[in-house]
Amino acid sequence: MSELGISVFCGLNQTVEQNINYLQLARQCGYSKLFTSLHIPESDSESLVLDARRILLCAAELGFSVTADISPQTWSRFAIDPGQLKKIGVSTARIDYGISAAQMLDLARTTAVAIEINASTLSEPMLLQLLAAGLKANQLTACHNYYPRPETGLSYSLFAERSRLFSVRGIPVTAFIPGLKNPRGPIFAGLPTVEAHRNMCSVDAARQLWASGSVENILWGDPLVAETDLRAVSRLAKPTGDPLVLRLIAENIGAAEAELLWVPVHTNRLDAAAMVIRSQESRNHCRQTIIPQGIRKRQRGDVTLDNQNYGRYMGELQIVLQELPADERVNVIGRVVAADLCLLDCVSAGGSFCFRGENHESGSFVDGEAQP
Repeated sequence: MSELGISVFCGLNQTVEQNINYLQLARQCGYSKLFTSLHIPESDSESLVLDARRILLCAAELGFSVTADISPQTWSRFAIDPGQLKKIGVSTARIDYGISAAQMLDLARTTAVAIEINASTLSEPMLLQLLAAGLKANQLTACHNYYPRPETGLSYSLFAERSRLFSVRGIPVTAFIPGLKNPRGPIFAGLPTVEAHRNMCSVDAARQLWASGSVENILWGDPLVAETDLRAVSRLAKPTGDPLVLRLIAENIGAAEAELLWVPVHTNRLDAAAMVIRSQESRNHCRQTIIPQGIRKRQRGDVTLDNQNYGRYMGELQIVLQELPADERVNVIGRVVAADLCLLDCVSAGGSFCFRGENHESGSFVDGEAQP
């Protein structure tokens, strides 16, 4: 089951009271997962331990499922052994570094906590090694990193590739979106998994993660996210496998163009092109002549139809992925709204999509509604 979560960091700038109030607010907004770290380098060690114990107790009382980043220093800092993680309120241990496959297996065998592996850094050979060591896929979850330093987050393509490595094996994947209004120190530049999300509207970032089809859970990386943002993301529905809906501002549309554009489902060809998304059905449905019109330079997100000057390609519908020159054989018949451009990366080879008409450019979603 898909879940939304927040992050709370102890021993930093937020007081325990602020964090507890935030936990209560997030729970009211429908959030059920909590991420925290038990070894933040910048935190005050004594404050981290004292604050974390209170936060973990409060989270348990509110019904949060708690994932904690751990390292070998966790045991000495908290004066516990690995078997006591559940006792202090941790339900999932995210293995950050310094813990071997054998130690992970021992944790899985001797504690009641689930084991979470690093989805951003674990390669397929490393995953297979863990499974060969005796860990079962149904004992594991996978969570991506967040990246405090600008320019260091994952590309969307690498994020998707790494996520599929786990999702195809039935291992749930979690990723982070940044909170732009209260970024965490000491860099204060947001905590995204995907670099392109660092300055993107957080709702749009969440929509892209859901649309990727590989993420089971989404966490806010930064602390103390505003209530309006918490609620806006909580209202987003995870796609159910239906065609990906792209909002479109149509132009140069007549009966011949409408017949090809507004079909229930388009499918990107299995031999997916590098520069455009190609509808594999549109040419077969073309029954009328497409006359040349709307000839202009093509931008990312433009939707085009090949006209009669393209011979047997007439009627091919495409979505442009990168800037292309004007071509007298190609009509521009609309553009995907700005807030949906990030979703174009989610249309994989063989992936389905459809269009929903808009009569204005939409910048983003706020409180679940499209805004001009």
